[in-house]
Amino acid sequence: MTDRHHQYNNNNEKHSVIDGNCTKDDCIAFSNIKENRTSNTSIFIDNEHNKTSQNSFHLWNSHKYKHVDIWRPRNKWEFCFIFAVIIIVILLIIFISLWGAQLIVNQYNPCLEPTCIKVAAEILSNMDTSVSPCDDFFAYSCNGWIKHNYIPQGHNSWSVMRKLSKYDEHFTKELLENRSHTDTSRGFTLAQIYYNSCMNESVIESRRLTPLYDYIKKIFNGWLLLPIGNPAAGEQNANLFRPGTFDLTDMYLPLLKYLGATPLCRILVGQDQMNSSRFVIDLTEGYLSLQREYYVNDSYPAYSKKTEAFRRFMRNYSLLLGVPNSSLHEVDKIYEFEKQIALRTEDRSERDPEKNYELVTLQNLSSICPVLNWTKLFDYIYAPLNFKLSQDQVIALHDRTFFRERCALYEEYLKTEDGIRTLHNTAVWNFMWRTVPRMPKEVNEMLEEYREAELGLKVDPDRWQICVNEVQVPFGMVIGRHFVHERFNQKSKEAATEMITEIKTAFKENFASVEWMQEADKLKAIEKVDSMKASVGYPQNIDNITEENKTFSYFVDLNESTYFENALYCSEALFLDILRELIIQDPDRWSLPVHIVNAFYKENSNHIFFPAGILQSPLYHHEQPLSLNFGGIGMVVGHEITHAFDQHGAKFDAKGNMRDWWSAETLSAFEKNSQCMVDQYSNYSILNTSLNGKMTLGENIADNGGLKAAYKAFKKLEAKYSDKPILPGLKFTADQLFFIGFAQLWCIKSLPQSVLNTVLFDVHTVEQYRVIGTITNSKNLLKFSTVLQDHQ
Repeated sequence: MTDRHHQYNNNNEKHSVIDGNCTKDDCIAFSNIKENRTSNTSIFIDNEHNKTSQNSFHLWNSHKYKHVDIWRPRNKWEFCFIFAVIIIVILLIIFISLWGAQLIVNQYNPCLEPTCIKVAAEILSNMDTSVSPCDDFFAYSCNGWIKHNYIPQGHNSWSVMRKLSKYDEHFTKELLENRSHTDTSRGFTLAQIYYNSCMNESVIESRRLTPLYDYIKKIFNGWLLLPIGNPAAGEQNANLFRPGTFDLTDMYLPLLKYLGATPLCRILVGQDQMNSSRFVIDLTEGYLSLQREYYVNDSYPAYSKKTEAFRRFMRNYSLLLGVPNSSLHEVDKIYEFEKQIALRTEDRSERDPEKNYELVTLQNLSSICPVLNWTKLFDYIYAPLNFKLSQDQVIALHDRTFFRERCALYEEYLKTEDGIRTLHNTAVWNFMWRTVPRMPKEVNEMLEEYREAELGLKVDPDRWQICVNEVQVPFGMVIGRHFVHERFNQKSKEAATEMITEIKTAFKENFASVEWMQEADKLKAIEKVDSMKASVGYPQNIDNITEENKTFSYFVDLNESTYFENALYCSEALFLDILRELIIQDPDRWSLPVHIVNAFYKENSNHIFFPAGILQSPLYHHEQPLSLNFGGIGMVVGHEITHAFDQHGAKFDAKGNMRDWWSAETLSAFEKNSQCMVDQYSNYSILNTSLNGKMTLGENIADNGGLKAAYKAFKKLEAKYSDKPILPGLKFTADQLFFIGFAQLWCIKSLPQSVLNTVLFDVHTVEQYRVIGTITNSKNLLKFSTVLQDHQ
C-alpha cells in the first residue's frame, strides 16, 4: 500500500508549516543538523591538533627555554619513581572518567523500564527524519508509522486511534465469549445472548427473508408493491390510501417504536438550550438512507457513483423480496422523495443553534405540523414508561424553518393517492434499509457494490467484529464496567483529573493575553471555565447493578436463535431509555460507553467527559514523560475545554444556557478571527478537493485552543517537576517530544475514498491537516522553529 503522504501530496496544497513558522534558513539548519554536528566536531579536533603542534614548536625552538634531554640514562630509583607517577596518573584519569560518567548518568538518568524503552522505540519507528519538519510535520512524525502499518481486512483506513479501539474490540470479544464468567447481571446475560445470536450464522441463513416478511406484515400490514401470494403482500384496498382517510400517524407509530425516527423527524430528549435546568422533547432532522450531501449533489462525480450504486441496490433488494419489474418505478420514487426531504434539511456547515432553535408546546405543534396526530404519537411511545405528556409539554424544534418545510412537503404528498403510496413505500423501505445488517449473506453480498462505492473497497470483516459492534451500542455500559475493572489503571483517572485542573488554569491565564476580548467578557469566560464540570474514567455508580438494571428493564428476554428480532428489541429498549431522560432529568448522565476511545463536551451542562477508553497509551501512560502525556491526553482535554468557546459553545453561558453573554465588540472580533481560520483550512486541499473550513470550524478551534492550553500547562509543570522520565536513546528536547507526541496521535493510513469521505462529510479535518493546520498556528504559542532545534 502506498504511503498516504506520498500518495496524496499534491501541488494544489497551498500551505505548509514553513509558511507560518520557519524561515528557509531555519529549515535548512534543521535538516543539516547531523552534518553540521559532524563537521563542527572535526574542526574542533583539528584545532586541538594545531594547538599541540604550535606548543611543541615553541618548546623546542624558542630561545626562552633551555634544551633538556629527557632521554639521558636514569638510575633504578628514578625509573621506579617515574613508573609510580605514571600509575598514579592513570588511576587518576580512570577515577575522573568514572566520576564524570556517573555525573552524566545522574544528570541524564534515562528510564530503562520496559514501558520507557517501548515508547522510545515507537516514537523513532513512527518518524521519517528524511523529511524536514518545517516542510511537512505530519510526514516527519508519521511516515514511519504509515510504512510499518497495513490496513486490515474490512477497513478503508487504519489509524493510531482506530488501532487503540481494536484492542477494546478484542477485549469485548473475549468477554462475551467467556461462557464461565461469573457476572450474572441481567445486562451481561442479555449481552451474551445477543452476541451469540449474531454469531449464529447457520440459523440466520436458514431463516433467510422470513423475519423481514413477518415484520413488514406486522408493522405495515404488508407492502403495497408485493404481489398477492407474497408472504408480505399488502392489502389491495384502495380506501387505505385515499386522501382524507389515510392515517400517517398509524403508519409511523411502529416505525418510531423500532427505529426512533421517521423521514420527517427524529425524537430525542435533552436539556432546554434556553434553560438548562429542565429537559424537553427534541425534534431534529429525520432519518434518510444516505447523508444529505449525496442527495443534494447527486449530479456531481464525487457523489454520483455512490448514489447510482445505492439506487441499483434499492431495485435489486426489492426484486429479491418479490417486487415485480413493472413496479420498480415506484422504488425510484422513494429515492426522489428522500431527495426532497434532504433539500429541506439544513446544511451542517450552516447550522446555528440561535437562529434555528424554537420552543413550542405539544398543543402548538399540532397547528405547526398537522400531518401527524402528535398527542396520539407521544401517548403511544411513552405508554411503556407509564408516562403521559401534557398539552403544555415543551418541545424544542432544532431546525424550525426546515421542519416546517418538511411538514409542508408531507401535506402535498397527502393530497394525492400516488403521494400517499410513495409515503407508504418510503416507510417500508426505511425499515428494510435499517435492518440490512441483520439479513443473510445474499442481501449483504448484494450490497457490496454500494459499499465499495462508499468505502473504496469490498468489505468482508470477520463475523465477530460485526457482532461486537452490534453489542457495543445497547450494552456499552455493561462492557465498560468490566473494562474498568479488568483493563483500566486507576492512576490514569487520578492523573487525568489533576491534568484537567492544570489545563483549566492555563486556559484561564491565557485570557489575559487575548487582545480581542473585552475585559468584562474575559471575566465571564473565566467564570465559565471555573463552572465547568469534569467526569473522568467512568460514572461513580458504575458498579450499581440495581441502577444498571433499570435500563434493561425495558428489554424483553432475548433468544440465541432470533437475531433479527433481538436487534429490534434492543433498538426499542434504547429508544425507551432515551425517552426516560424526560422523567429522570439527569444532566450529568453518561451518554456514551466508558470504554470507547473518545471524549466529549455537553454544551447545555457545561460538562466535559473523558471515558476510560481514551486514557490509555499512547495518549496517556503514567510511566511516560510529561511532554508526551500533555501532547496526548492533555491536548484532548484542552480540545474539549475549548469546545466551550467555539462558534457553537460560545453561545452558551457558564450554566449552559444559550444567550448573548458576550459584548458586541468581542463577538464581532471572534467572528472575524473565526473567518480567518475558515479561510486557512479551506485553502488546504487533498485529492484535488478543497477542505471545508466552515464545516470543520468548531473542531479546528478546539484543536488549536486545546494544543495551546496543553502546552502552557505542560511548561508550567515542567518547570516544577522536569520532563520525567527521560526516554532512552532519544535526543529530543521536552518541547520537541510534546509536538511529536501530539502529531503521532493522528497517524493514519487511508484509501482515497476514506480521505474523500472525511473531507466531504466529517466535521473533523482530515488528519494530515489536523496536524499541519494546528502546528502552523502554533507560531502564536512560540516560535516553532526554536522548538525544532538540533536534536534530530
